[in-house]
Amino acid sequence: MPGRLFLLIIAGFACGTPGPPRVPASVAPWLKADPHRCLLVRDLLASMESMASRCAEKFVSQNGYTDAPPTDDSTRWVLERGEGGPWPDVLQARGGSLERHAFTAQCSARKCIVFFKLRRSVLACAFRAVSMTQVFTRLRLEPGAIGDPHCGQRRA
Repeated sequence: MPGRLFLLIIAGFACGTPGPPRVPASVAPWLKADPHRCLLVRDLLASMESMASRCAEKFVSQNGYTDAPPTDDSTRWVLERGEGGPWPDVLQARGGSLERHAFTAQCSARKCIVFFKLRRSVLACAFRAVSMTQVFTRLRLEPGAIGDPHCGQRRA
């Protein structure tokens, strides 16, 4: 009996935890052609909020909103309403405006919203929101910043 318990414990460690989400090695052209679609492999063990956060983090990173360089794959770039001009200028204007990691996420039966803290804001609690469907398509950075009026009242 102790031998079986030992094997069960070893087998548990061998399985480990799931790795970070990854983009499949080959993606169908019709899927890749839509820059508003999350291409990460769905982790069925993760919550919808966790998966939405990962998709939104990838989206803002690829589109040059974080301090990381944008993707070289221009098919993943998305213009916001009111943006225009050459892509290098657009990406430079966005550069470093959002934190790399999502602040929070919330999903309903129809939609997921993921919030990112603004990095260049004079407000301590200003956010931008990425919205998407519950199946992680139609990713979109919502226009305008969202401020938290009760931010200064919170205490740890």
